Amino acid sequence: MKLRILTVVHDFLPAHVGGSEIHAAQLSSELVRRGHEVRVATTERDTARPEGSLRRYNHGELPVAEVSHWREYADVLDAHREPLHAEVLRCLLREWKPDLVHFQHCAFFGARALEVAREEGVPATATLHDYHLLCDRATLLRADGSICERGSRAWASAEDACSDCLQRHPRHPARTGAAARERGLDAALAEVALERRALAARVLAAMPRLISPSQFLADRFVEAGLLRREQIALASCGFPGPRRDARRSDPQVPLRVGYVGGIYPSKGVHVLVDALRLLRGAPIELSVHGVLEWFPDYVAQLRAAAEGCAVHFAGRFDPLELDRVLEPLDVLVVPSVWYENMPLSIWEAWRLSIPVVASDLGGMREALAGGGGVLVPPGDARALADSLRALAADRERLHELARAHPRVPDLSEAAARIEGVYREVLERSSAANLTRSAGSGAP
Repeated sequence: MKLRILTVVHDFLPAHVGGSEIHAAQLSSELVRRGHEVRVATTERDTARPEGSLRRYNHGELPVAEVSHWREYADVLDAHREPLHAEVLRCLLREWKPDLVHFQHCAFFGARALEVAREEGVPATATLHDYHLLCDRATLLRADGSICERGSRAWASAEDACSDCLQRHPRHPARTGAAARERGLDAALAEVALERRALAARVLAAMPRLISPSQFLADRFVEAGLLRREQIALASCGFPGPRRDARRSDPQVPLRVGYVGGIYPSKGVHVLVDALRLLRGAPIELSVHGVLEWFPDYVAQLRAAAEGCAVHFAGRFDPLELDRVLEPLDVLVVPSVWYENMPLSIWEAWRLSIPVVASDLGGMREALAGGGGVLVPPGDARALADSLRALAADRERLHELARAHPRVPDLSEAAARIEGVYREVLERSSAANLTRSAGSGAP
């Protein structure tokens, strides 16, 4: 069955090279190779264009419709209602008439966009890459960087609600501002949090099947009451490119440690740099690969902390050159301090039989449960330094870890699994439509 599929993702290549963007592009291209027709709807911050306007371009074989946004809200309520972009999506659905919409991420389109697809009669599924529908920051991290335990719980009332992630948004005097004066700011924001959660619960409840790359993330949504366990299909991402057997690291040269990914606080790059400071003088060197311009203040702090250490900030790279970046490494470090879902970088390293040192948290713990690396306490630079020092001293153990990684699924396997989810969604949507027609007495 050949389908017309609209992929919806908050950011997209080539400007954005995060895990969800790369996965969305790779999966969409693989679906095209399998005979489907795929288009992409995405957003981009561009204050030079009217908000909501479209720019069209092609990324390889994928036609892309890019909606401009300004990421500027008059009131905290607008941060989840996103009325403009959901309606732009409605126009795109009417223009192209896809058989199915696959939401890879609905930030900047808003949760309401999932409802718009149903209103337009287009079956939809979604991949849960993070906690956006639970948490406005998408990370379940509080403003102070600590993990939020309340964000993934079910809320019975405003007293239970967590609104820490909403504090950063403005409050309009005629809207939330007035409510804050009457009931107090905390109570007003708690009601906004409840409204946001209720919208997410409503739109997700109507979706017959959703995809999660990790059991950990799926469990958080079930615990929060946003999903039923039977709605969730566990499906790992797939990885193109060659596979390489484990190789031995030369003990006569420094241990080559790498970081690949986003460079901002939740990714814990500062923890890794602090570990290298503790390892000053040891035969260990670090290369940091990722966009340095997005969070300049954070990068400046990293550079200052790394002064005098064996740390090289390599900067941005083309995702097509990932193997060139990974090939020289003896070990990849994933030091995130949030509940990562299932980082692509871990599996890309394993594709080349590079062992991983990762934070003992969330989907990282789940990934390494099958071997292929070492877990360290999140945020603990000394424990990370001790782990790297041990690997530098014991290259035989490093080789054993490199050989013990789980099998890495290829892209065609992942696409076949996703096609199965698409069939389920279409079949259940068709059955639901027949039931509604019978109930209404339609001929």
